[in-house]
Amino acid sequence: MGVSQFTNRLRAFMKSIRNLGVELAVVSTSVNIRYLTGSRIETFERFGALLICLNNEESTLIIPKLDEGKVKGLGLRYLTYTDSEGPRAPIERVTSGCGKATVVGFESNAPLRHLWLLRSVLGDFKDLPIDDALVSLRIIKDEDEISSIRAAVKAIEEGFKAVEDSLRVGVTEVKLAEVIRDAISDAGAEPRDILVQSGPNSAIPHWLPSSRRISDNDVVVVDLTATYNDYYGDLTRTFTVGNVNGEFMKVYNLVKRAHDEAIAAIKDGVTGSYIDSVARHVIKEGGYGEYFIHRTGHGIGLEVHEEPYISGDYAKALPRGSVFTIEPGIYLQGKFGVRLESNIVIGSNGVVEVIDSYWPDIN
Repeated sequence: MGVSQFTNRLRAFMKSIRNLGVELAVVSTSVNIRYLTGSRIETFERFGALLICLNNEESTLIIPKLDEGKVKGLGLRYLTYTDSEGPRAPIERVTSGCGKATVVGFESNAPLRHLWLLRSVLGDFKDLPIDDALVSLRIIKDEDEISSIRAAVKAIEEGFKAVEDSLRVGVTEVKLAEVIRDAISDAGAEPRDILVQSGPNSAIPHWLPSSRRISDNDVVVVDLTATYNDYYGDLTRTFTVGNVNGEFMKVYNLVKRAHDEAIAAIKDGVTGSYIDSVARHVIKEGGYGEYFIHRTGHGIGLEVHEEPYISGDYAKALPRGSVFTIEPGIYLQGKFGVRLESNIVIGSNGVVEVIDSYWPDIN
């Protein structure tokens, strides 16, 4: 992605927050700094932020000296500080060119200490949230972003193929996770969350891989995320070992129908809550409504969970350029669970596309 793309993002962001009356914006979270500048900054407990002055339209990244190597060569304006110096001096230097900032914008999940530090430098000011401006930009992916998500999804599907090759009685969840991790890495992506949930563990949606050995007639839910160029893919498939009982096939087919009907209902402009209701109706009519215990999906991009949300309380329309999951599930505690997850993009032309295509054989 070229420098001009990040310049355009910054301009669009500044236009949006200027309309809110913001005079100085403090972007602190690594994911939004990445989105606006292309730099991969994670300062942990140290101060790190992109300061944007609206009166002169200048943006400056303030980072610890030890992180300077991450931004050199990117064409960014930046200032550094050492641990002994602290960040106050570079903040004063940047804000002195902004005039008297009386309205300062922060992300709602920015560290509270950043607010306190800016108050100690600037004195009193009105603080405003800038989240909506960032979300409105990030929710619409360009072709480069969608291409990166596609690459992540393709690598995840290689992970599923590795599951089919390695899934057998006696292998542990942890070992299977290792095989998946290697397959995703070999496919050129970065493995992230790898959830292998076997037997009764498959009924626990966020179960982490354990030393449990897979047994005959087990249901195994495998939920994988990976990134390519920092953009996430997120897929889930349900596998079986040996012969599973009849109720499993009933549940699996019901979840697959909910998955398919929800996707068929997607189009430019429908709300996330409507799509959630379509999937939920299928499962409720099938007699398992109380066992569908999470939302139907969520947006993916630089974060694995971001807007739009496919949930009952998300009344916003799904815009062109948005990418999100559809992942209905049924969880029967102490027995088994089924979850099936695909990644969907609404193209700039309004065409809905399922990015993934690989499905394992189910006994």
